[in-house]
Amino acid sequence: MTTDDILQLISEIHLPGFFITADVTKTSEEAPHGIEEFLKEKYQAIQQGLSVRKFTFQNAGWRMAFTFFPTNRVVDEKYAMKNKMIKKPRTF
Repeated sequence: MTTDDILQLISEIHLPGFFITADVTKTSEEAPHGIEEFLKEKYQAIQQGLSVRKFTFQNAGWRMAFTFFPTNRVVDEKYAMKNKMIKKPRTF
């Protein structure tokens, strides 16, 4: 199973009200099991009031960080992607 296969699987999991990002930090030749169950379990915990939105999944040599972003409000500042400009001194 490839990283693209994993991302396709994740994109097909229906969790209303959230967009989920996946950061794959470790891969393996073996296919991971339980991603859908893991995400649904975390989704239910969020629905019950859990404020954490980032979770780490590890299975069969794979390691992934999933972040749940609500689709009905602005992304929290700590998760926002920002452009940062680095000023370099001019050289003449």
